[in-house]
Amino acid sequence: MILLDASESALTEVPEHLLQRSRDRRRAMGLVVDDGDAAASAAPAAAAATSAVATAPAIKAPVPIPAAAPPAPPEPDSPWVSAAKSRKKIPYWVMPVLLFLPIWLIMYVGTLEDVAREEGVLYEGSVVYTESGCSNCHGAAGAGGTGPAFAGGAVIETFADAEAQMAWVVHGSQGYTDAGFDSYGDNGKAIGDYNGSAMPAFGADLTTEELIAVVFYERIELGGYEEDLPLAEKVWDMLEHGELEDLPEHFAEGPDGDFTGQGEIAAALAAARAELAEAEETAAE
Repeated sequence: MILLDASESALTEVPEHLLQRSRDRRRAMGLVVDDGDAAASAAPAAAAATSAVATAPAIKAPVPIPAAAPPAPPEPDSPWVSAAKSRKKIPYWVMPVLLFLPIWLIMYVGTLEDVAREEGVLYEGSVVYTESGCSNCHGAAGAGGTGPAFAGGAVIETFADAEAQMAWVVHGSQGYTDAGFDSYGDNGKAIGDYNGSAMPAFGADLTTEELIAVVFYERIELGGYEEDLPLAEKVWDMLEHGELEDLPEHFAEGPDGDFTGQGEIAAALAAARAELAEAEETAAE
């Protein structure tokens, strides 16, 4: 025989049909009704959850990872490395300037050369050399052709002095022959022995200034005889300033002309040579 306490006895005394009626009325009112079946089904679920928690393996605590040792300090830089790092760096904008500098320098020098070649005795001589036809026989660069070469000092071997070369240009081959000469120059070249060609006379065609300029051009620019440059510049400077008043418009051709360069032509250049000699003496003192 099972004994029940007072509370359980009271609960079991309520008839089932009354409990069912109460549930139906609550449902009609829209209330939630605990059938007792849900409670009965919830009990095994709770028990199963409790059992699952009880049977689940225990989670182990994480094993702490030992801290890594600090890295070793870097080795100090050598003195030259430290000096390189501390040296001031070139600004980036300087690099394009440095790259353009050689191009600018070439352009600048080129402008200077153009100015220098458009004036002075050598420029004037180059114009006469081309326009008078000298280049047709002696070559544009003085390398020779139907006429003798000037380049490589060849003209200096024939004419040691500018005055003697000017005399040859004034009279030409025929003028020397008519005056009784069978050779010309310091090395005694036979007249007309170069390819059988004759040297024209330019005394009447070229003014004194043009003849002086072209001879100095042939000697200095084509022949490479820089020693004549001071004399050429001095003569040209005196011509431009009107200091050679007695200079004729043309050197005389014919038998009465200067064939050795020691007469009329020498007198034209004598003043310039005298001033150069005086300047050298003063500089030597």
